[in-house]
Amino acid sequence: MRVAVISSLRAVLRDKAMRLFLLRSLLSPVVSTRWARFIQRYHRAFDAGPPASRVLAKPVRSYVHLKLGPSGRLDILRGHYKLFRALFSRDCVRRVCAGERLVVADFEARKGAVYRLAIAASVCVSMQREGELAIFLVKRGAETPVNRLSLALGVVDGRLAALIGGLQGPRGGKREVIDATRELYGLRPKDATLLAARAFAAAIGADSVHAIANRHHVLERLGKTAKHADYDAYWRERGAEPGGPLGFVFPPLGEVAGDGNGRAGLKVEIVAAMRRFVRANAHSAEVRALGQTNRAASTRRALWLSRARRHAARC
Repeated sequence: MRVAVISSLRAVLRDKAMRLFLLRSLLSPVVSTRWARFIQRYHRAFDAGPPASRVLAKPVRSYVHLKLGPSGRLDILRGHYKLFRALFSRDCVRRVCAGERLVVADFEARKGAVYRLAIAASVCVSMQREGELAIFLVKRGAETPVNRLSLALGVVDGRLAALIGGLQGPRGGKREVIDATRELYGLRPKDATLLAARAFAAAIGADSVHAIANRHHVLERLGKTAKHADYDAYWRERGAEPGGPLGFVFPPLGEVAGDGNGRAGLKVEIVAAMRRFVRANAHSAEVRALGQTNRAASTRRALWLSRARRHAARC
């Protein structure tokens, strides 16, 4: 018995993320305990296996917004998971929590290349400090994404919102981005993942999409070399305006038009694929049956927010 305990302790101490969690939890013992109980029960409820140590460590490290303290991080985390289970099916929640990569769609590109758009838990693509869900684009045959975006679900001014905490390029450098842009008919990978995120938000009925400003990013204190982009400049380029809790707010996603070919056609495919993904993984048949008209979108928003509030009240 003693040998087994010692062996378990050694395994824990070899895990860097677990060591970090144990040490930093001493500074915020109440928050750490509440979070650990919450996420462990959550995983058990969906038969997803125990949460990874990097998930346990979330509230004791900078998370989404640099200025958030442990209690604020805990609020965002619990809020996201309550909304997530209210909006999506049990199977979808289980698979994401278990670390599966859910395929949104595969897109044929130039020169025979194929790019996959997928959604997974942010820990799967090393973006665990910037949100809970990662939307990423990866080329067939490649091991790492050419672009990845991390977001969390939340409530801003009483309405459902998507909170983008980070956008990262490939670890290999600019050459991969240049090649991918050419193969994607001139659509930059980061533009593709951002469009997918905004389409995801629109499909779940979110009223707003918020994006993190440079000054609020969790890696800002490490200097410019810690980030792959000037977020402020990019968000402005893509139409966001200063404001909101993270620093920038995107306007509602308008109709994305195209003739089915080239760059414009690919953008149409991305939006349509994300809508199909949400419908296929929505919480109930009633939600999946809703159409794509503006009137149906407002009905969906009201239905899902009502469901989210009921779930939150039970917790």
